[in-house]
Amino acid sequence: AASADKAVRIFDVKTQKNVANVEDHNATITGLAFSENGYYLGSADTSGVVKMWDLRKLKNFHTIELGHALHDLTFDLSGTYMLTAGKDIQVYNVKGFSLVKTFSDHKKDVTGARFAKDAAFIASTSKDRNLKIFGK
Repeated sequence: AASADKAVRIFDVKTQKNVANVEDHNATITGLAFSENGYYLGSADTSGVVKMWDLRKLKNFHTIELGHALHDLTFDLSGTYMLTAGKDIQVYNVKGFSLVKTFSDHKKDVTGARFAKDAAFIASTSKDRNLKIFGK
């Protein structure tokens, strides 16, 4: 769970108890996503920072600073790509976190985006009240 107090809280699903907290953001957390294998968690915040967490060690192992508010992030099903949604959509290769592509077609902030199966396309929603589909 993410919260306005800048902490990520991790719960045991069976017991519904809070088992760990990670507190390294300096702004409200707006997005969370697990990697395909469940070992990693990405968190995004309103200051434009993405943090990657190794859940086996509860440590931040990579940070991306975009400099603009983020509303969402997600991984594709293979774990190869991650995207962030804010003023635009940015797609990263998870190995090395290199920027692969930026989609700037929305007229206002992107509020959500998801990969299709096999990352064949990306569907996004925006404050401009449009749903857009981006292909490879």
